[in-house]
Amino acid sequence: MTLDKVLEIANECVYNDNIPVEGLTLKYSLDENTHKKLDEELFYKTNNSLDSFNHNEVIELTVAGVTFVFDQK
Repeated sequence: MTLDKVLEIANECVYNDNIPVEGLTLKYSLDENTHKKLDEELFYKTNNSLDSFNHNEVIELTVAGVTFVFDQK
């Protein structure tokens, strides 16, 4: 799972009239390595370089009204 894939899924949900997005939460359980890579990718794309990365056990992200929750298996 990558940030691009998350954006693709959000886009598909928003533009598909058959998917009601109000209150929609998608939860993914990722293996440890994939989870950490996604967490790092989100961190470095949204924070300045002065901050240091600390891995989160649960990642929660809302894109275009769709909430994504990522935890580790």
